[in-house]
Amino acid sequence: MMSPQAGGQIVDLRSEPSQRVLNGKYRRNGKLQSCEPCRKSKLRCDHVVPVCSRCVRRKCADKCVYHPNPLTKRRQVVEKAPPTPATTVNEEASPIPLPTIESSEPGSPHEPGYRTLEASQLDYEEVPLQAPAKLNRAASAPPLRSHQYDGEPGRINPGFFGATNPMCIFSENLSKLGVVSTELEGPKLPRLTVTNDQIARGSQILSFLKDTSLVHDFVNRSFDVGDGIVNVCIEPIMKQWLMKLWATHGETLKKQNPEKLRRLSELLWHNTLTSIVVKEDYDYKAWALLATGMNIRWEVIGIIAALIGQCATTLSRSDLLLTQHNVSKPILARRMNEISSTCLDFARSCEALDDLFIWLLVENSVLTAALKGDGSYAVYRESGEIVNAVVAMGLHVDVKQGKPRIPFFLEQIRTKIVAGAYSCDISINSYLGRPPRLPYRYCNIVPPLDIPDARLIAGEDEIARIIASLDENGFSTSGKTSSATFMKAWIGISPRREEVLDLALGRYSRDEILRRAEEIQKKSNEYWESLPLFIRSLENDSYDYTEAVSHRKRPLETLLKISLRQGYRANELLLQRVLIRKTGASWDKLVEAASSIFEDILQVTGRHELSSILQSNISAMLAVSGLRSASVIAVELLRQEQLPNYPKNPLLPRSRTIQDLSVFAARLGDVDPSDGSFTVCDQGRKVITRILDKILSPPNLSERLVASSHMQHDQPHESQANVGMDLNVFQGEAAPHQEWPLLDPLDFQMGEANWGIEVPFLGHDSDFVQWLESVDWEKPIL
Repeated sequence: MMSPQAGGQIVDLRSEPSQRVLNGKYRRNGKLQSCEPCRKSKLRCDHVVPVCSRCVRRKCADKCVYHPNPLTKRRQVVEKAPPTPATTVNEEASPIPLPTIESSEPGSPHEPGYRTLEASQLDYEEVPLQAPAKLNRAASAPPLRSHQYDGEPGRINPGFFGATNPMCIFSENLSKLGVVSTELEGPKLPRLTVTNDQIARGSQILSFLKDTSLVHDFVNRSFDVGDGIVNVCIEPIMKQWLMKLWATHGETLKKQNPEKLRRLSELLWHNTLTSIVVKEDYDYKAWALLATGMNIRWEVIGIIAALIGQCATTLSRSDLLLTQHNVSKPILARRMNEISSTCLDFARSCEALDDLFIWLLVENSVLTAALKGDGSYAVYRESGEIVNAVVAMGLHVDVKQGKPRIPFFLEQIRTKIVAGAYSCDISINSYLGRPPRLPYRYCNIVPPLDIPDARLIAGEDEIARIIASLDENGFSTSGKTSSATFMKAWIGISPRREEVLDLALGRYSRDEILRRAEEIQKKSNEYWESLPLFIRSLENDSYDYTEAVSHRKRPLETLLKISLRQGYRANELLLQRVLIRKTGASWDKLVEAASSIFEDILQVTGRHELSSILQSNISAMLAVSGLRSASVIAVELLRQEQLPNYPKNPLLPRSRTIQDLSVFAARLGDVDPSDGSFTVCDQGRKVITRILDKILSPPNLSERLVASSHMQHDQPHESQANVGMDLNVFQGEAAPHQEWPLLDPLDFQMGEANWGIEVPFLGHDSDFVQWLESVDWEKPIL
């Protein structure tokens, strides 16, 4: 016999007749609870426990029990045929407990409402479905139980432990002494809990996959135009993911049945909790199948959303693709960013740390940068997490993670990820003026081979022929610039940028700065000259997208080559700024470097066919390289105007420079307000416009003499060091998309040298706007 128990369990309340008492449990209508035989027979019960009088008279005392939740029924497990290999998540996985909705009290797999399924039985279309997340449940009903999953047997934390970790003492010495210990494999991961809220939240974000045509069109456009330049996910793998996703779950995603979506969400959570094991003989299809179909994971869902959002940011608002699907560019991009960020949170909850997790980190970071700008703290935080994940996996030391061999395509993708993480970290921190988080001296960075992504999946014999066709430095001999070419070339530019950043932020003597600056310049020039001519030269490049003629370049190729040139020249510009600020060097080389960068920026941003299909890339170029060089030119031009006697051979020709700055300001004004670079571009446009206003409306002679006297009393290097040359040129009130303060143009003063740009001299812009409108914008700049 069982004694009464609380907590929602079915109890048998039978005992000796001498212990009979009235049942004290009441129903919601205020009446005493009846035993099960009386309730089912619709007979009056006297509510006596442990056995009521009616059951005694009917000789069914053994069935007289008082159920705490009489309307709750057990779910029946449907018997199904053994799954085929194509529908099996992991045939060797141990059974996992998959609870249904039940009480909050701890239970066991043998209690009602709790069932144990093999991992291969998680076919959500055949296994009975759980109730939807939102239920009309009684107020007295127990709370929903959280879903607890056990990781696969022996699942360990794959984190990397360096030479100073205490466990390295054992691993380095025990093997030499003939002792083998499995405890050194790593700490076991604790049991993880997935709540009903998380499962319901996962069901909701799957709604964007309902429109399969939108997903296909935007993903295809992303690869067709961008060629995966900023992506780590290559097109063949994405096609495999989508094909198997639609084949296995297409009907559920199309109909959006809440119960089936919930089961699909549970499957996603279970798979994401399972580590991916990579075998050396996997081809790209076998590797892709580890994360799609019945193995679908949250990382893949997030990567799909991120690619759609990235594609949306590159389109103009009137693009046919947006019109065709009746979607808004900013709304779609932000929505996809929310979904990819949510999937990233899911992966973090599962303590994922593998290739797919880093892929999602990179893709989501690229989309966040396009929406919020490179100066956003969100971008800074996400880029730091990429660095953390790369280091935690040990990829910064060995992309093979100590294995003798891994699939070739995965090895090259990991190599590009490490190179990209390092280069991105240096670029962002040089833009923000912050210390790097992944120093070069702590990394074993190997430049990737110049092999296009589409050819990474070739067979071993074909890969051997491709490698043999590369030149002695690993560059392609075809003369085409791909994303692999860009990354391979850029990895030689980033270490010099890090050295410049070290000079800018470190504490060095003047002599040491001059010595190191000379070494940096020498290394930088030698590396640039060592690159193939087709990378360094822009001659005969066409911006035609059709590729109808063999010598014409796709817009992406020109953008990549321009970006490489900007990176090389930006190192020189930043180095000259350090020399001006810390050694009192002249502005001559600084202006020369800025002018060469500015000329390229005007050229590449003036091509409509390029900017219309790579809009976010062009906006980022305007905000970083463009404003960096334009600020130098504008300040130097204003300095020339303030001299008592205009120089006979000025560093900048007055007329042409004014025209170029006017054109540049107009292009800053064309940046889409939804773009992450809009705020800084708009601030830059206002400042440049005010400078041009001041130059075109010069002060009288007395004011010129006053300005001259101020300049003579200041040391040249001191005044030049503060003329708006910091990495953050514009400072003041924070803007919506940028996390650093920006300056109101009406209060713009350049350090200690006040060039007279004050409110009384600004006036209205109507006259200047009329002049800008009269300029022949179609006429090429000579």
